[in-house]
Amino acid sequence: MHNNQYDTLAEALEDLAERGYVEDFHVNSKGMLDGGAGQTFSPSQTELHEFHRFEGMTNPSDASIVYALRTNKGLKGTVVDAYGAEGSERISEFMNSLRERFEI
Repeated sequence: MHNNQYDTLAEALEDLAERGYVEDFHVNSKGMLDGGAGQTFSPSQTELHEFHRFEGMTNPSDASIVYALRTNKGLKGTVVDAYGAEGSERISEFMNSLRERFEI
């Protein structure tokens, strides 16, 4: 796992897409990963492969984080969130459960 190796979010998303992380995942209101086309995945059906944090250039509240994930169905994609106090509690809880499973 290679975390925090990019200078910008755009650079990270471009490289991750080139490596097959093409799905635009979201964590839905039920705390499940939404893979589109009606597919949802629980934390136990999802692997966290890497994550990258980015600081806001002029404002610390502009910080963001991108997670690279793979589902048990082989779908690979990303979730992007604000980092820190501005981040989504729903996404944070989902990712924390993955970190516990994979000791990240």
